[in-house]
Amino acid sequence: MDIQTEWVLLGLGLITIFSYLFDLLAKRTKFPSVILLVLIGILVRLYTDAEGLTFPVLEDILPTLGSIGLILIVLEGALELSTEREKLGLIIRAFFSSLIIMLLTVTALTILFYYGFHMKLYISIVNAIPLSIISSAVAIPSSMGFATSKREFIIYESSFSDIIGIILFNHVLANRTFGPEILVYFGIETILVLAVTVVCSFLLIKLLHRIEHKIKYFLPIAVLIILYALGKMFHISSLMMVFFFGLFMANSRTLFPRRIRKFLDHEQVDVNLKQLQLLTGESAFLIRTFFFLIFGFTIVVSKMGNPWLLIWGTIIIVIIFAIRFAYLRIMSKGRITPEVFIAPRGLINILLFLSIPTALLSDVINQYVLLIVFIFSLLVMIWGGISWKKPKSGKEIIEEVREISWNI
Repeated sequence: MDIQTEWVLLGLGLITIFSYLFDLLAKRTKFPSVILLVLIGILVRLYTDAEGLTFPVLEDILPTLGSIGLILIVLEGALELSTEREKLGLIIRAFFSSLIIMLLTVTALTILFYYGFHMKLYISIVNAIPLSIISSAVAIPSSMGFATSKREFIIYESSFSDIIGIILFNHVLANRTFGPEILVYFGIETILVLAVTVVCSFLLIKLLHRIEHKIKYFLPIAVLIILYALGKMFHISSLMMVFFFGLFMANSRTLFPRRIRKFLDHEQVDVNLKQLQLLTGESAFLIRTFFFLIFGFTIVVSKMGNPWLLIWGTIIIVIIFAIRFAYLRIMSKGRITPEVFIAPRGLINILLFLSIPTALLSDVINQYVLLIVFIFSLLVMIWGGISWKKPKSGKEIIEEVREISWNI
């Protein structure tokens, strides 16, 4: 049975409003809005199945919608980062945290799949990678209420995790061998992408200065989408371009070479930066809303009756957070909360899982196990966010001391 356009428009409007309310609720309760969106998607699927309504296109547009959302979310996070010299240590720490934790998690899950589930070694590796990546689409919005240094660490770490995960996934799909050459490949690719990004960022910033049309901020986003698509065709991590463009845009006074820097009007860059932040933030919100809703819609509840799905998902979650806790505990001198709990799975994991060729899919690790891992990782994040209390700043402590002294 077909559904009338008016009802579709009504549904789209209500979903957007509910998503906005969920976001407001998330800021107060630390309960991620994406869980509610997925649940709404599942409920809509139950209703449409009962009424005999069909939406065959939704599952087909999920990868495209997710890719656009990923671009916008990584760009949104990068536009808010600053790269002063004193933050170099934080950036390096975030990079190695994402790299080492991911490699350890891939190794542990591969061993589990190979020996525990009796999957072939290559198939085990391919299925382990999507589960080993932190989703920046969920981590970045969830870090809003944290201290600045911890929030920046989460943004850098989750963005690096997405980038490294995509590079690793593409390399493993293209080559059945894995060795030291991937580090050389990653280094060369990073240098080439960085060089292209410097040139493209400069040209886009200059172009934004010259455009007098009232609609101009979608232009750089359109260019980034084109670069991302071309990168995927040639198996290059074009998400790195998106991340670096956001960094260059937000830090034009420091990151661009001096010879290029003098050709930029930095005051105008700041104006464009604020407008671009506004546009990417609202666009990312809209795309993220419908991506997780459609993902929930693709879930067939009747197929989730197998209790082993819950057991497998629980084992995977325990491995993920045990490795994360051990690494951060060993490598960090200070407190590791709340970042130890911020390792959500989400958009990037679903996208990569959908990209696995049919011949490499497993009966054991399917989208329902992925859904359980996704929900459990969010529940851990919720628990960590609620149980963690933000340390008081020096100013707040001084004010308390003054108040106590005054009362005395």
